[in-house]
Amino acid sequence: MNRKKIYPLYLALIPAVVFFIFFIVPSTVGYYYAFTNWSAARTTNLKFVGFENIMSVLTSTKVPVAFVNTLIYAGVKTITVTLLGFVFAYILNREIKTRTALRTVYFIPSIFSCLVVGLIFSAVFQTRHGTINNILNLMGIANIQWLGKRGTAVFAICVAEVWRNVGYAIIITLAGLQSVSSDYLEAGKLDGASEWQLFRHITLPLIMPTVNVNILFSLIYGLKMFDLIYVMTGGGPGNATESFGTLMMNEMSAGRYSQSVAVNLVFTVLLVIVSVVYQKFSSRWETVL
Repeated sequence: MNRKKIYPLYLALIPAVVFFIFFIVPSTVGYYYAFTNWSAARTTNLKFVGFENIMSVLTSTKVPVAFVNTLIYAGVKTITVTLLGFVFAYILNREIKTRTALRTVYFIPSIFSCLVVGLIFSAVFQTRHGTINNILNLMGIANIQWLGKRGTAVFAICVAEVWRNVGYAIIITLAGLQSVSSDYLEAGKLDGASEWQLFRHITLPLIMPTVNVNILFSLIYGLKMFDLIYVMTGGGPGNATESFGTLMMNEMSAGRYSQSVAVNLVFTVLLVIVSVVYQKFSSRWETVL
């Protein structure tokens, strides 16, 4: 195997320097303010207050709600998007006449911005004259306040998020399915393997890297959900649908700047832990032939 470097070192240093200047430095400086008394009333002559803001965040009554909601959003999105993406990709990988058109149709929601998706589903789940309630009224069922109660509002947000992201999962999984060599499948058929055995022992292990990518992306972006929640409910009613993202925004809007940065710091630590733990265990599920 040729182990010579194809590209010179400076081509790797350039993006590393850009990443350091425009991400690492601003993030580090920003996190410093989590340990100060920065607020709308005090923007100069800041004082170092240690872990006071961190403790305030950890003991706040809003954080447990945001934490549970964030886990719900991330969990529902990860499981549903991964499973639906896998099922649809498996179907679309077969020889069917309309598969090209269907791939396009399934991917279209992924190109919409969160603002557009939020407005669409706000109209769909609107209490008065909403699409779903209009259908329910035809069946003699009274209007449901979909976005006015925590349970139904969280459900509506999850539906919108899954609808918007399942297209990405389909494309990624489809790429993995198409990379599986037909030689393995033909060899399995010659050995008398059934369709399920081919899938269980050949296809699934070989596409686990793409499945892991779907799970990791869905998990991280599910934990980071903000814009869709902000458009549909603003974190309400009250703080019933609050996530870490909307909690940061609302704290900043209320003038509690240092608390907002402290929430961001706690959330960043959570993201790093989840990513590292998942990466550590996900490699055990992958098979290389």
